[in-house]
Amino acid sequence: MLKNNNNHIAMHSFDRPIIILSAPRSGSTLLFEVLSKSEAIYTIGGESHALIETIPSLNIAYRNFSSNALYKQDLDDGLRQQLLQRFSDKLQDYRSNKPNKNDNAPIRLLEKTPKNSLRVEFLNELFPDALFIYLVRDPKDNISSIMQAWRSNKFVTYPNLPGWNNRNWSLLLPDDWQKLNEKPLHSIAAFQWLSANEAIMNSLQKVDSSRWCILSYEQLINEPEITISRLCKFTETEFDTSLAAVCREPLPYSRYTISAPSTNKWLENYHSIETIWPNITGTLNKVNRHLGAHGCPIFKTTWQKFDIQKPEVSSASTTGTSYNSVARNSPCPCGSGKRYKQCHGALN
Repeated sequence: MLKNNNNHIAMHSFDRPIIILSAPRSGSTLLFEVLSKSEAIYTIGGESHALIETIPSLNIAYRNFSSNALYKQDLDDGLRQQLLQRFSDKLQDYRSNKPNKNDNAPIRLLEKTPKNSLRVEFLNELFPDALFIYLVRDPKDNISSIMQAWRSNKFVTYPNLPGWNNRNWSLLLPDDWQKLNEKPLHSIAAFQWLSANEAIMNSLQKVDSSRWCILSYEQLINEPEITISRLCKFTETEFDTSLAAVCREPLPYSRYTISAPSTNKWLENYHSIETIWPNITGTLNKVNRHLGAHGCPIFKTTWQKFDIQKPEVSSASTTGTSYNSVARNSPCPCGSGKRYKQCHGALN
């Protein structure tokens, strides 16, 4: 631990921070919540949006709402010290206890937000010894979950986004988001999945292979003890009694779960996802190559045919979605690409 010139505690030092990378709705919150139970790990108590984005030069409005991406050149020495200080000030363990101020041992920080998918280069510059955990999820489930998040209106990140005809934007904001104006919801969700995974894979190619690993959400859910134990080995942290206790039982729902998971839940959006499937298979093949190289099961790339009746967009009853809380100018939850007031809102 360092001291400043006024003899006040300046900051804790960090040792190989553990940074989770993923597309939105890939299960990163669950992985974060499990790993944060480690006795060796500290977090800032949640995601780092405010910690980073309340610095004016890193705020998206200052950057003309271009995207959530940050790069190496966005970090100078002054910003580096400011960010390290902010991370240090927020540190807590899973019991909400601060680190011992008299303990000079470096801190093992755990950090996650889907925005990190667009900030690997920036974070690698901030934490040169960071370890990256790349979490992927079957794109059918992942894209369907992104669609569900948009429809819920619980994940609006940019209300009244300038240049966005549908008013509110949810979740990650990648480069070239403006091209999605007037596109249906499934195209937006696929774009977010593609942008996040492509950015992660491109960035990790510039990081030494010993400093990152990949796993799937399905591995985490189906084999929590084996999966978390492997991650502990990768991060050189102990698979301690606290982690073992979490992994002995089926993993709990994460704090951001919208509705209970179920097998083939994505079939609710079957026909929508079918239309974008050819556009994502190239990225899926890249993901599978990384999974295979790390000894992980790969995802199916061929489209699975199911005899599912195509819903009628013109009827609110076909979606199974409650629209009571949808703002009139928001994208219609049915995925038509129209504003709610021009689609199902008109039926009411």
